[in-house]
Amino acid sequence: MKQNMRSNNRAPDDAASWDYAEIWDKFPVPARPAKEELTFLEQEMSSKRHDNALILGSTIEYRALCRRLGIAPYVADFERSHYEILSSYAGEDFSGEHFLEVDWLDLDDKNKYDIILGHRAINVVGKEVLQKFFQLVHRALKPRGIFYCKGNIRYEGEKEKFDEMVDKWAFKKEREYPLLSYIEVPLYFHTADADGYVVYPRARQVVAEMFENKRCTEEDYQLIKLLVSMSDDARFRGLIREREIRAIIAEVGFSKAEWIILDKDICRNMPVIKLTK
Repeated sequence: MKQNMRSNNRAPDDAASWDYAEIWDKFPVPARPAKEELTFLEQEMSSKRHDNALILGSTIEYRALCRRLGIAPYVADFERSHYEILSSYAGEDFSGEHFLEVDWLDLDDKNKYDIILGHRAINVVGKEVLQKFFQLVHRALKPRGIFYCKGNIRYEGEKEKFDEMVDKWAFKKEREYPLLSYIEVPLYFHTADADGYVVYPRARQVVAEMFENKRCTEEDYQLIKLLVSMSDDARFRGLIREREIRAIIAEVGFSKAEWIILDKDICRNMPVIKLTK
């Protein structure tokens, strides 16, 4: 799974030599959890006791939420450096957490966690191992435990919306976030291959043409350009089809699946899927 989550080092003019942890502070929602999602999770998690919680990745916002709720979570990331970099960005005291340096596909827990949180975890797991990933998560949950799964999902029969979102938000005076937030998921959908992996050369071409055609400001362009500057062989599965996820959920055997859409402007295609074991 590691190769799916990182880019190979390349010259800066061609593509980036970074991973998301190193420039986490540059990216807003939806690369990071939205406030609507965090409010929802806080309400959900406040309603009952959680002896053990697992966060897939070092997501600052999830860790801060657990801290507010008095939960000392397990944080599973494949590199300690990601955990340390993001902790430094947050500037919060995360003492008491349990850090696990582990590939998620090597998780060996059984009936351990009351809750598991994963922001785009499904999008950094390869297509060929996605069902195995859900099986491991299912096994790690206690009976009636819940996996709050959030990721990029394209619904059945949905049309392309990249151009529509650019036209709607590029020069809108009243918007909460930079243009990147509104077009990130549509851009991934627009430039994904048949298996859903983002084709970064294609994405860079689309973004360059958008700027050349004066469809966005210089400021927005520079941020979007950074997003798509991953190396050509980076493996981010920015598009997963709804039918694939639903089939896997049914096969793995979760007792209940609830699809919750919170921020419809930005996160319409990033539902929180509440999966109960």
